Amino acid sequence: MSRLPVSVVVNVRGKDVPLDQVRDPAVVRAFRQLADDVGLKLGAVKCPTHQQGPTLVRLAVDKAGNADLRYESCCLALRDAVGKKLG
Repeated sequence: MSRLPVSVVVNVRGKDVPLDQVRDPAVVRAFRQLADDVGLKLGAVKCPTHQQGPTLVRLAVDKAGNADLRYESCCLALRDAVGKKLG
């Protein structure tokens, strides 16, 4: 099973910071695991019409710790397939 790369941006003190610039190892570990889990799930998702998966997958984490998944998709059918997979 393939795993999609997932970039993570965390809001730290009002600024969006790439995960590799976050200094707290516990935070980095937790969000890397989340990104890996999402990437693994989405690696199996393909559009039923165009047979392609999501691209440019990224997680934006706000200061409260809420993660917002964003990605590029070919059409609404892929968006629906992603939603089904992530439940």
